[in-house]
Amino acid sequence: MSDEFPEELTKLYSYLKKLNRRVIKLRHMHFFRRPVASVTSFVMIFVLLIPTIVTGIYLISRASTEYVFLTGPAGSTTAYIAPRIQSILNTPESIEQFLHFNIVPDFQLRTSCGGLDTNAQINAGVAHLGFAEDGFFGDSTSPIHCSSASKLPQEDIRNMGAGTKMRVLMSLYKSPLHIVIRKKLGLSDLQEMPSGLKVYLGGDGSSTHFISRLIVEHFGLRVDRRGQALDFEQAAQELMNGEFDAAFFLAGLHTEVLRTLLQQDSEFQLLPIANTASLKTLFPYLESLTIPPAIYPNVQSEIQTIGTHTVLVASTALGESEAYEITKKLTEHSQDLLWDVPLNLARTTDNDPSKELFYPVHDGARRYFAHNPPFFLDVAMLTGIGAYFSIIYASYVMLLEFFRNYRVYRLLTTIDLIMGRAQRLENTSNSALFNAHIQKLRRISLRLMRLRKITYSEFSYIEDYIKAYKL
Repeated sequence: MSDEFPEELTKLYSYLKKLNRRVIKLRHMHFFRRPVASVTSFVMIFVLLIPTIVTGIYLISRASTEYVFLTGPAGSTTAYIAPRIQSILNTPESIEQFLHFNIVPDFQLRTSCGGLDTNAQINAGVAHLGFAEDGFFGDSTSPIHCSSASKLPQEDIRNMGAGTKMRVLMSLYKSPLHIVIRKKLGLSDLQEMPSGLKVYLGGDGSSTHFISRLIVEHFGLRVDRRGQALDFEQAAQELMNGEFDAAFFLAGLHTEVLRTLLQQDSEFQLLPIANTASLKTLFPYLESLTIPPAIYPNVQSEIQTIGTHTVLVASTALGESEAYEITKKLTEHSQDLLWDVPLNLARTTDNDPSKELFYPVHDGARRYFAHNPPFFLDVAMLTGIGAYFSIIYASYVMLLEFFRNYRVYRLLTTIDLIMGRAQRLENTSNSALFNAHIQKLRRISLRLMRLRKITYSEFSYIEDYIKAYKL
């Protein structure tokens, strides 16, 4: 064996030889009646099979994930419009019907205590969509006392307030603070409230409680807070039953609970806040709003109050494409969504939530309002796809070049072996035999060139190499 192989044969040659044997075995295997190592198989694996598997895994993961939509307390404006949002999102579009797959995931409705509770649950990773009042970051400990917190796992409660995952998707409407009080008390302004008055300031974890507490503390009012665990409907009923003397409701105009309390000849009235400028200065996320007359049956004059900006929020657990599609669907159906909600922003020409808001905006929503859709129409995504196929193509070309060089190397090495043995033996019969081997190598080279396994220049180089031995 020592005289058949040159001593200078490197380890790389042996590795290449083993690799070549494995490639030959692959070539004799068939995948859909075609060789595994062929160009067609290469294209099927890296251009079709791998992207299909990745897409399938993504769709299966989306279909098996449960998404939670927090509606806020019962009786609030958010609880009223939440089913509309759910219906809009869960209605498949034409492309979704064709694919039999809902691009926007289905959301399951679940009540919450209010904006701060929604904020805490989204940050804890147990909810994905909800309503909030812009700028109300609140206290991370307040939702622990909320009634909805008892339904959550203990580890999720410990995680509340850890990190900020909540992002704005779109602006909805402005929510005035309604201060409902008994007429018989004879009050004409909030600052006239006597000490010890029994008042509903909103439930724990609600935006109503957050803003009511700010106002009460700002004006130095000493009231007896009641109904910490009640939602709007329960609080309205308790107010009519005489459990409270006054109640604070942060809600959109014309909400059903308020229409019931302020119906014609009702024993209740709306109490104005005369000095809203100081509140706006200290708390810039609040707005000075006016409740017009005749909005409620027994309101005959304008009521000056303070208000907030209600927004739809989502978790960063929703990807850019999901947030983009949610924002797109709701914006296109904004008239159907908010047609009966006063002070809504559905008719605003530029409803970009990134303007004049305190909360950060979700990247998917930002893409929608910037007319920069994600995924296939996204420049960054197209660049990534182009880079993927460029790497695949470059790897394929390098692999072809590698094997061409390897074939030429093996042919030249074999020529060296044949010529070396012929020169040592110096026998005519053996020389003729070795010439036959050289002719066989020529035929092999021609066949490889015909099959485009080597180039014409490489074939010419082999011929010149053989002729150089004969000189």
